[in-house]
Amino acid sequence: MLHFTCDMCGQSLNGERYEVRVDVRPAFDPDELDEIDLDLDHLDEIAATIDQMESTGDFELTDCGVKSFRYDLCPHCRERYTQDPLGQDTLKRVSFSQN
Repeated sequence: MLHFTCDMCGQSLNGERYEVRVDVRPAFDPDELDEIDLDLDHLDEIAATIDQMESTGDFELTDCGVKSFRYDLCPHCRERYTQDPLGQDTLKRVSFSQN
């Protein structure tokens, strides 16, 4: 038998639970091309990137792939999440002492 706990508060989820799925992916608007995009020599850009990688020895590329996350929430945390999914209100409430 599967056991679920709320990923926000840690409460055991025996009955009602909610699933949150988040996909983070690069944004690409193929319909928005301008003159700069058409004038670029993409082979020159690739060659320049390879030259830079060889000169610095940094062969790690930025991971731009899709990242998927899945969370289980209790009803209370679901309500909190839907009100502030990015946690912006929580960040505003954090205050530090004036040391």
